[in-house]
This record gives sequence, structure tokens and C-alpha cells, in this order.
Amino acid sequence: MNQQKERQLNQISTWVREKLINEGTGHDWLHITRVRSLSIEIAKKEQADLFMTEAAALIHDMIDEKLSEKHRVSVDELNKRFSEWQIEKDEADKILSIITNISFRNRDKNKDVKLSKEGMVVQDADRLDAIGAIGIARTFMYAGSKGHLMYHEGEFENIPSAVGHFDEKLLHLKDLMNTKTGRKLAERRHDLMVAFLKELKKECSCTVQTALLDEKKAVW
Repeated sequence: MNQQKERQLNQISTWVREKLINEGTGHDWLHITRVRSLSIEIAKKEQADLFMTEAAALIHDMIDEKLSEKHRVSVDELNKRFSEWQIEKDEADKILSIITNISFRNRDKNKDVKLSKEGMVVQDADRLDAIGAIGIARTFMYAGSKGHLMYHEGEFENIPSAVGHFDEKLLHLKDLMNTKTGRKLAERRHDLMVAFLKELKKECSCTVQTALLDEKKAVW
């Protein structure tokens, strides 16, 4: 990677860190650094472009609606930043295409979009950071920040909860990995979540109305 690309990545990194350092839902700067590291690791093994991968990993959450207005930026602002960083329009468009098409929330909307190799890498890295031990921690962090329940039972069954999120999303991610490397890394993290949920179910079993949890689905 040449000096110009390294300078651009440093500029992007500094900007994202300033925007997300105090983000409180688990989509913070530390999340970005983990996704960045995982993306680079996967990209090297899958022979993806390292600059495009790292740049997209750094900004993958910046226009996402899950961020508050304080932390989120518009596409227009992001394009202005690309210009300031002297990133060529073709590269900027490719990065923007990646970050607008990798969301789990919009998977049905984007089902016909073919991701670039770099997009598949960043999507895998982002999903890997949503599972395993760190995924468990982030799930409860997010639920707490939004005032959600830890788990629901009885009359609260339709209210958002941390444990409900496992069945809604997290337990599906292992089978949605794009790359061979991503699939391999997801196995242990998935198994850890299943083991955690089984233990949590046992410890919560003293409540009469708590529903059962099997090894594949987290239904509470």
C-alpha cells in the first residue's frame, strides 16, 4: 500500500474515532477497531483489496440509522469527506456501495445486490463482532442503552429484549458468512453463544413462566 493510501486511512481513522469514541450502544470506536482488524485478517486470506476493505470497515456504521443523530452522518457529508481525503470518486462509490448494502436489517431489500469481495469481507467481519463473547456483551450493552428487557416472559413477550435478539439475528449469522475464513471463525463464536444461552436458561429457570430454550433457538 502506498503512502497516499496510508495517509487516507489515517485521516479516516482519526475522523471516525472522534465521531464514535463516546457512542454508547456498542457501535463505538472499539467496535470499529475490532471490525477493522478482522476485516484485514480475512482480506489477506481471501485476497481482497486491503485499502478498500480497511476504508469500508472504518466507516461501515457512519451512515447507519442505528446511530444517534449526534454520531451519524449523511451520505452527502460522507462524500464531502471523501473529497477532502482525496479519495477518487470511483473508490468512494465502491466504499459507499459496500456500507449501504451489508446491513442485516436490510438483507431482504438488498438480496439481489452482489457484494464485491471487499464487501463480503467487511460484512463477515461486522457479523463476527456481533457473535461470540463480544457479541453477547454488545447485545446486553445495546439493550441497556435502549431500555429493553433482559428477557421477556408472559405478558412481556412482544417487548424487545436482549435475549430475544439472539433468535432474531445472532444465531443466524454463522450460516450467513460469505467467505471460507469467515465461516471458520464463526464456528467457535456461535458455539459459545449456544452454551451461554443454555446456561442462562438454567439460571433463570426458577421463574415459573420462563420458556424453554433449545440448543438451536433462543425462544424465551
